[in-house]
Amino acid sequence: MNRTDDSDLARLERIGSRFVGLGTLAFALVMLPVATSTSGLTEPWWTPTSVVLVVGPAAALVAVTFRSEPGRLVPLVYAGALGYLIATLLWFVAWRGVPDDTARYTVWLVQFPSLASIALVLVSRTRWAVVNLVVATLLAHAANQVGLYGEVHSVPLLSAPLTMALSGVFIAVAYATTRTVRSLDDRRAATLRAAASSAADMAQESERARFAGMIHDNVIATLLAVEEGRPDPRLVRAAASALDELDRGEDPDASAVAVAVVAERIRAAAAAVGGRVRVDLWVPDREIFYPAEAVAAIIGSTAEALRNWSRHAGAGAGCVVTGEFTDDTVRVTIADDGAGFDPDSVGDERYGIAVGIHGRMDVLAGGSAEVHSQPGRGTRVTVGWRRP
Repeated sequence: MNRTDDSDLARLERIGSRFVGLGTLAFALVMLPVATSTSGLTEPWWTPTSVVLVVGPAAALVAVTFRSEPGRLVPLVYAGALGYLIATLLWFVAWRGVPDDTARYTVWLVQFPSLASIALVLVSRTRWAVVNLVVATLLAHAANQVGLYGEVHSVPLLSAPLTMALSGVFIAVAYATTRTVRSLDDRRAATLRAAASSAADMAQESERARFAGMIHDNVIATLLAVEEGRPDPRLVRAAASALDELDRGEDPDASAVAVAVVAERIRAAAAAVGGRVRVDLWVPDREIFYPAEAVAAIIGSTAEALRNWSRHAGAGAGCVVTGEFTDDTVRVTIADDGAGFDPDSVGDERYGIAVGIHGRMDVLAGGSAEVHSQPGRGTRVTVGWRRP
């Protein structure tokens, strides 16, 4: 399979070379009457040979520009330039030695010596383009002078530098355009590389944060709940659940979660901490699906709030978990009548609130989290999500 190149520079090379090829064919068509009328000045073989040498590469160049395969333009551009030079040199060989000063042109190639140089610039062969411009222009004008006068006249030959100067303007424009497009391609490539590197770093950081949250929510929380004496059966189940969670990781195929599953996970999170937790969820009787990312953040934040209640609310404190689900929103509130605390006194380094609740919901598109508490008046945590 051939490799394709869809860069802006490659498109410029193809389109520019196409116009050069079409321009060569157009000039050949326009100069066809000159070629036929002056064919008597040369041997019969030169006119058809020159047409093949000039028109053949031009036609092939036009055809290739409709295919986005790199590496094919350059040989044909070189072939076009060499074909023109060879055809012009062969004119001197084929000339019969009889001038015709009544004709305006005696060599049909004299009108377009610079076209191949423009194509060479477009394919980034600038030095060869300049060399070709000088050599091709001088040869074509010299051949035309010989055909007119039998020799080269210095004054009429001054038209050659004028042709070079006028053609140089187009070559300079092509050169500047090529450099600009190449620079834009390089900048875009650098930007894409930087974006890919940044995305990779963000993905790694996200994965580290996910595992940190998983370890905190499951492993550390279970270990902190261990006490002396006979193991609590709930801790055994929690430990087994933690191991399963670590083994399973995050299911990459889970893109949507049904509302009934969300409600069940909230009840499971409440059951995992035990104690005086009442769950009151309003679940619609129709199917509603939420993004897995949103569900994971809500369940994780809810579980974190419940663990905080279990550890810090105090003996005898009760907790109520309420939830509301609509087509585009989820809202879960965890309220307790425990000891409460001053939210302003909790530092950002504390994982539970800063990362376990706010951190999860703040990075979620459409997510929100509120923590209200006062010493002696309990705590209310509300996490929500609205479909963007």
